[in-house]
Amino acid sequence: EFTALRLENSQGCSGRLQVLYNGTWGSVCSNSMNPKAVSLACKELGCGDGYLEPQLGQGNVAGTAWLDRVECGERSRSFWECPSAPWNPKSCTEMRDEAHIVCSGTRPEATPAPGGACPNGSSCTDRDKIRVVGGESSCSGRVELWHRGSWGTVCDDSWDMEDAQVVCRQLGCGPAVSALPEAAFGEGSGPIWLEHVECRGTELSLQDCWARPGDGGLCRHKEDAAVNCSGELSGAGAPPRAAAKSQGREPTRGRPPSSGTVSVPVIICIVQGILLCLLLALLARQKRSSRARRR
Repeated sequence: EFTALRLENSQGCSGRLQVLYNGTWGSVCSNSMNPKAVSLACKELGCGDGYLEPQLGQGNVAGTAWLDRVECGERSRSFWECPSAPWNPKSCTEMRDEAHIVCSGTRPEATPAPGGACPNGSSCTDRDKIRVVGGESSCSGRVELWHRGSWGTVCDDSWDMEDAQVVCRQLGCGPAVSALPEAAFGEGSGPIWLEHVECRGTELSLQDCWARPGDGGLCRHKEDAAVNCSGELSGAGAPPRAAAKSQGREPTRGRPPSSGTVSVPVIICIVQGILLCLLLALLARQKRSSRARRR
């Protein structure tokens, strides 16, 4: 079940409030919706605060109306934490009951910053747009994404092993060992690009996962997500240990590499084994001879 909000027939940050549920957009009904619910919806959309606009329209709702009686409490931090009536495609049937909201802010423009679409040039892959920072290796640390010309973090809301698996795969770092919340490798800076990431674990990159756009003010850097991956980076940017693994060998640690010849201790062991076998054979022959003489 994936959920998201939008403003249909939107003029900037105002319009009919709709929710995405199980792949279908539908209206949110205004019955019992309190000011706190409207405020949290505006913040979820990156549009500041807001208010509910009365509707005088006549007629029936065209399409689905998923949600009704959204009543947020003072302790609610997100629109999705607020109690409501159960999901129902016919939550309200009259157009005048659909929620139209007017938010005070303006949605930020999606124009790229001077940094460009890629961190290191004009062309890049998804692998170039993700990194981990602050860990003990190139395969552990705080998750950061390149978006709109700058690096930003990922919020730890709903962060789990499926999300970590995708990050580790995108980094080329093998299976995930752990998905870490609460800025386990230190707090980042700058924007928080994603919130409530919901990966299935099979995606090739974090950008392929469903997520809510971040930087709406609901998440702080103390909630930055992080990962520990099992492997080491492979490829040209890998550290020496990883490069040795990619060639099918462990790096040497103060000892000469194997030359492919048999060492002296091994030859000594083989010779001793042959001598022992000959000695046992001689003893067995003497024992048989002794028994024959007695007879």
